[in-house]
Amino acid sequence: MSEFEEMFKQAIHSSRKNKGKFTLTVGTVKAVENDTCTVDYYEDVRLNAIIEDSKSQFTVYPKVGSKVVIGRLENEDNAFVVGVSEIEKVTVKIGDLIFEINNGKFKIKSGSVSLKSILNDAFDQMNKAIITTPSGPGQFSAADKLVFKDLKQKTNQLLG
Repeated sequence: MSEFEEMFKQAIHSSRKNKGKFTLTVGTVKAVENDTCTVDYYEDVRLNAIIEDSKSQFTVYPKVGSKVVIGRLENEDNAFVVGVSEIEKVTVKIGDLIFEINNGKFKIKSGSVSLKSILNDAFDQMNKAIITTPSGPGQFSAADKLVFKDLKQKTNQLLG
């Protein structure tokens, strides 16, 4: 038997001996604050089961008034959200990269740089651009500038 198989066998055997109860409860979200929520009379229900200080995290924020399933281990005081019926916001963090969906918009950031700011800066620069032509400097046509303005507005509707 390989070392991995032996460790797996020991882990299974150990989990059977220390078997604890896992309780699931369905409730209504009363409030959401930071990475916790209040569900009926349960306060400080964690939105993530694992709260270690890590460089990556996936968090689903439920809507106030929606139903959630919360779980709690038998000998633990801390409850955590297992499932949600309605989502207010989703955030994915990996290192300094953040992807967020909130209020019908996407946010994509890496450190202090956001996709929205890059695209807005590009559209603004195209509106001010001076194009070198054989007959001298020129600019984009008024029709092109209207297209750039429209694209910038659509970008701001999609990106937060």
